[in-house]
Amino acid sequence: MSHQVTQTKADSPCWQQLQKGKGLWLLSLPADDLPQSLKDVIRQDQLPVVQHTIHIGYDQMSADEVIRRVVPEGIQEVTHAFESIGHIAHLNLRDALLPYKHIIGQVILDKNPAIKTVVNKVGNIENEFRVFQMDVVAGEPHLETEVKQHSARFKLDYSQVYWNSRLETEHKRLVDTFKAGQVVVDVMAGIGPFAIPAAQKGCKVLANDLNPISYKYLQQNITLNKVQKNVTAFNMDGRAFIRQQCDLAQPAAGPQTPKGADPAQPQETPDQTGCQGPSISSVNAVAFDHVIMNLPVSAIEFLDAFRGAFDRAAWEGPLPCVHCYCFQRKDETQADIQHRVEQALGGSLDSRMRIHEVRLVAPNKKMLCLTFCIPPDVAFATLPEMLKVNAAGELNPADDNAEQLTKRQRTLL
Repeated sequence: MSHQVTQTKADSPCWQQLQKGKGLWLLSLPADDLPQSLKDVIRQDQLPVVQHTIHIGYDQMSADEVIRRVVPEGIQEVTHAFESIGHIAHLNLRDALLPYKHIIGQVILDKNPAIKTVVNKVGNIENEFRVFQMDVVAGEPHLETEVKQHSARFKLDYSQVYWNSRLETEHKRLVDTFKAGQVVVDVMAGIGPFAIPAAQKGCKVLANDLNPISYKYLQQNITLNKVQKNVTAFNMDGRAFIRQQCDLAQPAAGPQTPKGADPAQPQETPDQTGCQGPSISSVNAVAFDHVIMNLPVSAIEFLDAFRGAFDRAAWEGPLPCVHCYCFQRKDETQADIQHRVEQALGGSLDSRMRIHEVRLVAPNKKMLCLTFCIPPDVAFATLPEMLKVNAAGELNPADDNAEQLTKRQRTLL
């Protein structure tokens, strides 16, 4: 028992144990260098002082202690912190630590029995599938794993799909706002961290992702969590997915014939783990209550897909609530963010937008969740109204020239 003498012997729990013959003080100072108060206690109560050598080796040292002894003293911000994804530890090492990445990785393996693979992030996420390059610095080069969040399980290949364990609290927070029986459209669903828990709660979920590998694991996770009756998975462009889901008047159709297949031949029903799933046109569009757009880098840009996408004659009840994730830029105010949203929608928000701070990604970079209802003027915009949007995405009531529309907006028309 190690104890620094800062209390009187009467109120010291350590001293009370010593009185009963059950205590032991381990002192790192020679007897002559002990504090006078402790010397007095030892003398008055005739406590034996015995020299003993304790050998502290690698097994007794923490990961931080080992790494700090391996890395030169001049290197700042020495860290062994990592994100855990199943059996994988994800590091984000500074450049100065890269020469020691393999040693650091091995220390993490040794000190964390559940970890079998250690990877280091290489570069930033700059592709449309939100995956980053990684370097296996220690352990097995096996990047398919399984993680659990609350009551849901997720299988994934960490090198080919997007996953962030730090968003577990946010996944639960948003799903907790849904009610059983509501319909949720998840536009950038990934492998299902929002879709699966929402389905477990009793929501009907239409979950889409552009990445075919994410779509494959989304299908597997639907089966793994036994929510097949509540989730339909899609592998489409986000804008096309939004607009076709908004069109309740579209006719139902059978599944599309895969490319290269003979239309005269019967097609196999896609299995539960393959990448070929239902065409959006094979599922009747239904009125929905919530839209999740978890693509912080560019989700706001997809909001233009809602403009004029709803049929006033077919849609009944309130318009859906959108939960759009974004990053707050340096020196950007909440008013600036709302302006970005309204500019993308092509109209003003009828009610106040709610802004929830999810996490601090970097010293000057916050991840936010923007929640608002789609305004009727945006949802039911007519063709002439849509032609009043200029190339900058701003309302331009003085110019009805279709040439003012961006290529994307002309495509949506």
